[in-house]
Amino acid sequence: MSATQSESQTSSSISFRTYVTLVGVAMSIFMSALENTVVGTAMPTVVASLGGISIYSWVFAAYILAATVMTPIWGKMADLIGRRPAIFGGLALFILGSALSGAAQTMPQLIAFRTIQGLGAAAIFPIGMTIVADLLTLEQRTKTIGLFSGMWAIASLAGPLVGGYLTAYTALSWRWCFYIILPFGLLSAIMIWATYNEKYERRKDTSLDYFGTITLSSALILMLLLVERGPNFSWTFIMGGAFLCLALLVIFIRIERLHPDPLLPLDLFGNRIVGMSILHGFFAMMALIGTMSFLPLFVQGVMGTNAAEAGKILIPFIIPWVISSIIGGRLILRFGYKPVVMTGMASMLFGAALLATVSAETTRLWLSFHIIFLGTGGGLTIATLMIAAQHAVARTQIGITTSTVQFSRSIGSALGTSIMGALMGWRLKALLASAPAEIAHMASQSEIASIVRPETRQTLSHAATVFLQRSLAGSLRLSFIFVFVVVIIATIIGLFIPGGDAHALAHDEHRTQRNE
Repeated sequence: MSATQSESQTSSSISFRTYVTLVGVAMSIFMSALENTVVGTAMPTVVASLGGISIYSWVFAAYILAATVMTPIWGKMADLIGRRPAIFGGLALFILGSALSGAAQTMPQLIAFRTIQGLGAAAIFPIGMTIVADLLTLEQRTKTIGLFSGMWAIASLAGPLVGGYLTAYTALSWRWCFYIILPFGLLSAIMIWATYNEKYERRKDTSLDYFGTITLSSALILMLLLVERGPNFSWTFIMGGAFLCLALLVIFIRIERLHPDPLLPLDLFGNRIVGMSILHGFFAMMALIGTMSFLPLFVQGVMGTNAAEAGKILIPFIIPWVISSIIGGRLILRFGYKPVVMTGMASMLFGAALLATVSAETTRLWLSFHIIFLGTGGGLTIATLMIAAQHAVARTQIGITTSTVQFSRSIGSALGTSIMGALMGWRLKALLASAPAEIAHMASQSEIASIVRPETRQTLSHAATVFLQRSLAGSLRLSFIFVFVVVIIATIIGLFIPGGDAHALAHDEHRTQRNE
């Protein structure tokens, strides 16, 4: 136990220095959450500026993949070198990646710089929460948890508006969607550096699972490459790549079984609640994050709006998510996990079914109606299953369980955006090939960006505008059909979640503590 932690537990009050540290950690979480929603809103304009719509999804997937792979590594680093070096290393990478992303001149450059961002972002939440656990007692953490959930909610609501505002006005280009993060990151680092005096006793009995990290990272990168760029490769290359990916995963599983401190503990899958939470999170986040990533492109490109209006489309998705997650937490103790989860999945299933029917004629109001149900379902299920998984294991396994569930969700998010991008690109190519003769010269994926920016959209003929918008709508509809299929799979998985009272399903340690 750290000295700071033991000191904090001797007093029920929180010192001013500790408050400043907590605000610094909360600000770093706010910065990370804000960046995700700001970039999602700005991406249609970024594509119009830099080109590269065929690799649109890699801007999201590269960030998510880097953050996913690095999350358990940063956790081990915090034990090996300490919290302070780890959190500052993550903040430094995130700030550097943000500055470079704002200066990117091509889409491949932006993808590379977003990867740097993701490497740093992986440290912010897990190490930030570790610092909080070091500083506060359990009772104190329950009183301050609103600070961190509030930061996420504010960032999620403000991000689409900020991103839309910055990209809709020529005086402030899309590059400021990355530059705006810099002062938050610097202020957060200064606050933590000035007030957090770590006296953590570093573990000497742990080591990084290097081979597990390398094999899993290689398998994930290869998987994303095959999904994203598969149509450009021969079937021989695709089959060979799929076989290599499978072989790497088999090797990874073998390594994890033998390693004393594995990157991904496989025994967690033996716990039914934890196993179902991991699998459900993989598919649910594949659908939810994929939808969030492509909705602004539909609104700006198909509906003919600007970036500011495109950003607002995420508001009816995020607000129901936040509200339903709060309500869901209150319903767990009364009804149990399964009824709450299945209610959420019914809402998600209805919303995904509606979303799969979108077309160029879909109105803004009708689209908002679709995604309200998706957001509500996400709020009821995601938070509920995280709580269920944490309470189904011993206290010594809560950290490992939480990171594994989050790890699965991050992989699902990365694959979801990549698969949706690949489906969109494949369908768009086919639709553009059927262009009428008078607009055949515009029938290419590079020209589709013309309908995204209002200034270039006005230069198109009516026939060209209608054709390009219908083509983009048709390609995105295929991606949203994929979302519907994935939600069906997640719903089926939800049926296998154990029913009954939440306390009865808890690990013996939690039940014993409650009785005491």
